Amino acid sequence: MVDLSKHLARIKQALDRRNYDLVFEVVDQCVDADPANIEVHRLFLDAAKRKAKEGGRAGFMSTMSIPSLTKDPQKLLAAAIKRVAKAYDTRALVDVGDAAARCVQNGAPKMAEVAILYLEDQRSTGMFSEKALWTLHQLYHERYRATRNAADIDNAIRCLKELEKAMPNHPEASRTLKNLEAAKSIDGRGKAAGDYRGQLANDANARRNDVMNRQVRTVEDAREVLKFIDEDLKASAGDKSLWAKKGDIHRRIGELGPARAALIKAQELDPHDFTITMRLGDIALDEARARVRQLEAAGQDAGPAKKELIQAEITEFRKRIERQPTDLTHRYSLGLNLIKTGDIDGAAAEFQRTVADPKLKKGSHRYLGFCFAKKNLLDLSTQQYTAYLALAEDDLADEAKEVRYLRARVLEDQGKKAEAIQDYERLVNIDLNYKDAATRLQRLRG
Repeated sequence: MVDLSKHLARIKQALDRRNYDLVFEVVDQCVDADPANIEVHRLFLDAAKRKAKEGGRAGFMSTMSIPSLTKDPQKLLAAAIKRVAKAYDTRALVDVGDAAARCVQNGAPKMAEVAILYLEDQRSTGMFSEKALWTLHQLYHERYRATRNAADIDNAIRCLKELEKAMPNHPEASRTLKNLEAAKSIDGRGKAAGDYRGQLANDANARRNDVMNRQVRTVEDAREVLKFIDEDLKASAGDKSLWAKKGDIHRRIGELGPARAALIKAQELDPHDFTITMRLGDIALDEARARVRQLEAAGQDAGPAKKELIQAEITEFRKRIERQPTDLTHRYSLGLNLIKTGDIDGAAAEFQRTVADPKLKKGSHRYLGFCFAKKNLLDLSTQQYTAYLALAEDDLADEAKEVRYLRARVLEDQGKKAEAIQDYERLVNIDLNYKDAATRLQRLRG
């Protein structure tokens, strides 16, 4: 182990004199020599906080970090520490913790304490970070497996509960939380083998955790989950997340009235939670779709109801865009509905934004091709269809065939006979009976 006693003394002296630049300079040297020295990191965080406070920064800064090309966790750690030194930034704290956790994965177990220190410091700011909570739970769980210290598994569970509460739809939090609580229950049962009442309580808690965190597949599953939620609400009627979960479960089994009532209660508890507002909007749209289905099933005219549904969706997605302008999925959904109303210009404007999102890029090219064709901008339409086909993973898929057919039609309208023939030939080779591709191919060849 490297002797850093003199360096630590210099850091403390510089800290007393408020010479924060000197603190950071010596810390850099210490991190290079012994990155796992927890005392160095504690003093560094103290200096970073003091500098931010004395510098008059209100709250915690959130600066844009320049992505690093290196994959070396040691270099990533040093770079993130320098960002914290420049500004006590919560995202940089997460980056330090993440880099330290990677050092653990690379065979430096002592770095776990460093990772926990920075991630807990970030957590103490009150700023939510999915990565911080997820990494923290992993670090605590690994330490628990090595030491069997009950406090570590409690901390791991605490992190997962915070993550699940903030992100009810997190893909792993609920399942992992259930597993950890079951493991804790089993360990507790083993320590109190002679206490049958404790065993019964543990079994009941394990059963409850299993039910509350299971994936709801049937109405019976939903009823069992709702039973436990109602029991919890008797003791915690002010828990917004419980009311939200109750609303989601009711909606999943088609009980829209109780779902709306539960979500309205959740919104009363937190009027600023827009996620709940969107869920209430989803229920309103579900009801509008149900009216269309009922009319169609009864053989009645569903046209007016369909128009009302489209207008309701347009209103809902515009409201979401106003509140969440960076979420391009709202714009994509709005564009699809504007096409249905014939507002081609409005739809094209939305797809020209959503084409920048990698997840929406392919579909945006398709619908931009459609919009440009409608506006008789045939060259632009061909470009968009070509861009779609370049991204298509499966040339045999129905959507890819549809786009190729549409491009062939546009090429025909442009008088580009040879290129249109190529598209029709490809379609006929894939599917001889696809629409009128074979007939058009014969006519062009003739």
